[in-house]
Amino acid sequence: MHRGGGRQHGKRQLTETPTYDAGKEFVALTRGGPAPGPQQIAVVPGAEVPIFSLDLPPGLRGQAREQVARRQLQDRAGLTAETTQIRPVYMPRQSDRWSKVLIADSALLAEWKAAAGPQCRAVLPDYLTLPTANGIWTVAGQDGYHVVRLAPDEGFAAQPDIALAMLERELDGQSAPPGAMLVLGPVPEGLEELAGKHEVPIIAEAAEAKALGLEEPTILGHGELDFDLRRDPQLARARLRRQVLPWRWPVLFAAIAAALWSAAQIIETGRIEARTDQLNALTQNLVRENFIPTGPLLDVRVQVSQVMAARQAQASADGDESSAMDLFAIAAGVLSAQGVQTDQASTVSASEVALDLTLPDFASVDRLAADLRAAGLDVEIVESRVSDGSSAVRSEIRLRAPDREAAE
Repeated sequence: MHRGGGRQHGKRQLTETPTYDAGKEFVALTRGGPAPGPQQIAVVPGAEVPIFSLDLPPGLRGQAREQVARRQLQDRAGLTAETTQIRPVYMPRQSDRWSKVLIADSALLAEWKAAAGPQCRAVLPDYLTLPTANGIWTVAGQDGYHVVRLAPDEGFAAQPDIALAMLERELDGQSAPPGAMLVLGPVPEGLEELAGKHEVPIIAEAAEAKALGLEEPTILGHGELDFDLRRDPQLARARLRRQVLPWRWPVLFAAIAAALWSAAQIIETGRIEARTDQLNALTQNLVRENFIPTGPLLDVRVQVSQVMAARQAQASADGDESSAMDLFAIAAGVLSAQGVQTDQASTVSASEVALDLTLPDFASVDRLAADLRAAGLDVEIVESRVSDGSSAVRSEIRLRAPDREAAE
């Protein structure tokens, strides 16, 4: 919906349309007049800055939303980027879901910027300087010119007859009328009758809204300064891109490095898994060939240990020759029982073990040899001698398994 008014002009002038006098804080721009001060807001005719309502998809954001809005404006009103500029206007805290735009002529906007100077707080259309609150419409008039604000993101300015017609259309289209109309200054002709027709009370002061259970209207209390006509949203995005641009290469390199590291880890993990599978397959093949030819392989270590224990028991039962380890195992029991110190044990052959021992005296050597023979070992005392500087006897003994044929 288009909100606006005024005449069609061949060449617009700064002073051709009156503006609402909102107070010392607001200054109407005039050709050749002084520029607003640092704490003042430049006010321009709202009829030159109409608000258009658009049908925009809710998922669009940022520049894409502006591009769709501009295409709709071009299709519906023939407005192009070369001749007009748009500014999103929205309710408080809804800046990413806007569906309305302020429209301004590019040439006239440039003239306003030059006249306002760099020090003023903002350049706003006059209807955005009116106090507003949800559920309250505000109307002000001056010099045959009506300024109307319907909500924080809606407003227009027009000649009296056009303004009343637009208000009547708004009231007829509302499912519920506003809670009140705040009229600043004299009540325009025909407004009281229109408000009475729709049972809308008229108040003259913002404080009267509380008596009606409504929020008190405020001036510049809804983020109006964000709609400064000098501010170009595209320039703001360009500044943001310039700030982000120096960071893109470090971030890109970091992302590439992270990707390469991840790829290397994946490759190495794949290699380890492949090697593990290869070793598992080789182990299973060896177990099948040498230990468990048939049956399931559940716990290879336990199953192989069981097979080896069974084979060792079978070998002992079949009378196989004792190994050097078997000889030492038998001798260890005798040595431990007598508390003999073993200095060294070595394997002479597969069936012979040599022991270097330290005993208290020679009699102890003879007793040990007798005990070892009693344990079933063939004992040879190679040498016994007294240690230097000590009364102890060092003895070398060789152990063999007894000759079974000779024993029989």
